[in-house]
Amino acid sequence: MTATSIRRPVASTPVRASVDAPAGACSHLSPADLRPTTIRTVTSPCNERLRETLLSLNESPADFAGKLGVDPKTVERWIGNANRHPHPRTAYLAARLLDVDVTYLWPSIHGNRTSKISGSDELTACWPGRAAVPHDLWPRLLTEAQRRITIMGDFGLPDLIPNLPRLLADKTARRIQVRIIITDPHTATNPIDTARALAAEATYLPLTDHGVNVARYPGNLATTILWVDDDLIVRTGIDGCPAAFAPIIHLRALPNGPLSRLYLTSLDTITETAIPAASTTLRAVA
Repeated sequence: MTATSIRRPVASTPVRASVDAPAGACSHLSPADLRPTTIRTVTSPCNERLRETLLSLNESPADFAGKLGVDPKTVERWIGNANRHPHPRTAYLAARLLDVDVTYLWPSIHGNRTSKISGSDELTACWPGRAAVPHDLWPRLLTEAQRRITIMGDFGLPDLIPNLPRLLADKTARRIQVRIIITDPHTATNPIDTARALAAEATYLPLTDHGVNVARYPGNLATTILWVDDDLIVRTGIDGCPAAFAPIIHLRALPNGPLSRLYLTSLDTITETAIPAASTTLRAVA
């Protein structure tokens, strides 16, 4: 036997866990994981912004794909995987058709070429309490809304905007997404908050018959948010300070803005926990 005919056994290399494995996971796969029938898949987050934008416009993935000139399954992949980006030219066309900024649908579409956004880029104005806010700002924002109106908490808007319920119902009839989150009166911690929650219910619950999405949050809403298209108005409660004197911040809602991301993440969390309210018609039948 010649030296060249001798083959040494190759030492097996330990199989390491995927880099996507959660912190604290075992660094080696078990023997069962090596079987061909065992396949581990990593679930990618879906593109909620694209999905909600299509829903607000009553646009199906198939119809939208037809306008873009792509396969319907391609649009479904974009929705199902937030990490999947279309070609930039297609992405800009999609954003133009949906009347949104391309970075709203795909924040990392430009990779590392985009400049970093600071909080000062988002800040439009700041007022020391609701009384200092220009009176025409509230009705102007809601009247000019084209894509969305989201109200979370109690800004006292019924006192600031004449015929607010009718305005919101008309916006919904025009296929503008209107969402309202109010505090559940049963979870209010004091008589004043209970009275405000009951007043909010009296104003907003009848709007469910007009297609407005109204939900109750089973807890205290320390932050109040009004999100209208690209305008974001927020008020964060301060301990020992009445809500009327808490500062109000007006932001330009930028997809990569640190302040916008903070408040919109809070809004998403509250939305997931809030309990949708049934329409008054359904409650009457029940």
